Amino acid sequence: MTLTQHLAITGVAAAALSPFLNGEEILLFATGSVLIDVDHYLLYVQRTRRLDIRGMFRYFDELLPIQKTIPYVGLCLFHTVDFFLLVGILALFHPFLLPLLAGLLFHFALDLAYLHRKGVPFIRPYFLVEHAIRRRAEGYPWY
Repeated sequence: MTLTQHLAITGVAAAALSPFLNGEEILLFATGSVLIDVDHYLLYVQRTRRLDIRGMFRYFDELLPIQKTIPYVGLCLFHTVDFFLLVGILALFHPFLLPLLAGLLFHFALDLAYLHRKGVPFIRPYFLVEHAIRRRAEGYPWY
């Protein structure tokens, strides 16, 4: 999904949650839903050695046609179950983080639906151990 799509869907979700959450909680929800994609930027910088944000969007947009032919795109750390568990454990001790976790999970659910619709639900790992195994497979790195 594009940044614009994520922002629009997050805005609608935040508006729907506004009767139930206060302003700070809505801000944390939206922050989690949008900033989770920082890992895409880190992967882009690692692969290309460029810092151009617009270039990152072009890079991942250009991957769309070839995603069915590549075995594995790489690690998006903030999109792993391990990361969600870490934030969940932190939220046990700091309950104000619950809306942040909800935003992360909301974004993750949107991504799952998007990847499933594109026919590539396993293009990214969902666990760190899975990444450690898959990065050793033939075809990685694929570029």
